Amino acid sequence: MTTLSNAFTAPGSDRNVDSQVGLSPFFTGSRAIIKVNDQLFGFAFSVTFNIRTDYQENRTIDQPIAVELMPARITVDGSLSMFHIPGKGPTFQLVQSNVLSFLMHKYITIEIRDQATDKLIFKTNKAVITGRNQSVTAGEISTMSLSWSALGWVDELEQPSVPDGADGAKKIPQPGNLVGKFF
Repeated sequence: MTTLSNAFTAPGSDRNVDSQVGLSPFFTGSRAIIKVNDQLFGFAFSVTFNIRTDYQENRTIDQPIAVELMPARITVDGSLSMFHIPGKGPTFQLVQSNVLSFLMHKYITIEIRDQATDKLIFKTNKAVITGRNQSVTAGEISTMSLSWSALGWVDELEQPSVPDGADGAKKIPQPGNLVGKFF
């Protein structure tokens, strides 16, 4: 009889350990900690982020089909949804610029962590608020949504490694290793 295993049941898996100590292996919004500018953003109840990698076709003469797909651009954007507390809005906390500060406003940081494990889910150090949508309805709590764009991010990987040669630089062979190697 064959035993099947996956990332949630494999021996030595972090997720298996988490489930043994009573933590769900799945990250949920109720475990999320949202920080903006390294401060707990207490009235935020939702954050979304989108990371898109755009590719372009590399077409050559006399080839009806593209030769390869080339990376063209990476964009990072998202939104923060929160309750509006009068006197503690995003412009007061220097998260969103106003008419007087938008030319000189600094980047903000946005960070999401798992409260149960303190593992990083997403972080960007160079984000700007690009829009604000606010709702005020009789008999309901006032909410707002801030849309943002960012330059770069880190996530669970935290320290991405770049494969050898990915930067386009040619490796120069060391003396003694030149036999049969051309570049």
